[in-house]
Amino acid sequence: MDVGKRSEDAEKQAKVIIDDPAAAVGMADKAQQKVRKNQGKLGSVRRDLETLIRMLKAWGKGKYKGIGIANLLIVAGAVFYFLNPIDAVVDFLPLVGFTDDVAVIMFAIARLRDEFYKFQDWEQTVDISVD
Repeated sequence: MDVGKRSEDAEKQAKVIIDDPAAAVGMADKAQQKVRKNQGKLGSVRRDLETLIRMLKAWGKGKYKGIGIANLLIVAGAVFYFLNPIDAVVDFLPLVGFTDDVAVIMFAIARLRDEFYKFQDWEQTVDISVD
């Protein structure tokens, strides 16, 4: 599957997530499991991905309300792309399997830098875990 098709699928799924916060929580849970199984393969992007996942989950649980729709679409799209088993570069290939996932996550982080920091600041002020 080419990256363009996969990106379109991620965008469609992200729009569905916006209409169904419970689905966002479910997707975040699945992404957390995949991160745990593959943490050594994700390199330095792992922590940023975990933050995106927590952001999506906090929004889905109605706890984090400060995110705009456009940014939420980027978060949900990046997390869905990471979860999607049909890859431009198959995830189980040694050394290169997560290359496309990492690129999408890095793009999302670059686009969301202000939102990313805002969420991290918000996490420091709340007493409720989103896990």
